[in-house]
Amino acid sequence: MSEPTEADFMIVKLGDGESPEVFTAICGIENVSINKAVNSNDRYRRDCAKPGIPGARKNRATGISLTVTASGAANVDNISTFESVLGIKRNYQIELRQSDGSDAGVLLGTYAGAFMLMSDNMTADPNGDSTGEITLNNDGSWTWTTAA
Repeated sequence: MSEPTEADFMIVKLGDGESPEVFTAICGIENVSINKAVNSNDRYRRDCAKPGIPGARKNRATGISLTVTASGAANVDNISTFESVLGIKRNYQIELRQSDGSDAGVLLGTYAGAFMLMSDNMTADPNGDSTGEITLNNDGSWTWTTAA
């Protein structure tokens, strides 16, 4: 019997913009969601031989997008970083990893590309956990690289 290879966690890393670029994990971000989507235009075309019947929808892809939503602790150490990159295009890496008992886990693969930090939200709850959440939108193409 074969089973799927599952990612147990993801790490979001921000590039420093230098050459060579160094990527640093955003500490406190623990829950990561990746959403890939296709933007499209719907159009309807009637059959020329049957003009009295409504046309069927035809989809035309107009673009693709990748959105990363990540949350975790409201880490005060991230405030200065997020202030400096909010609304700015920077290179990010999102690593998918599997737990194996080691400090870093097993790297399964990496999404990489230019993204813009679209939002940075924090909640301080005096009766519970304080949380932080960020949203990244791709700016151009991205890559997926399966780990060797």
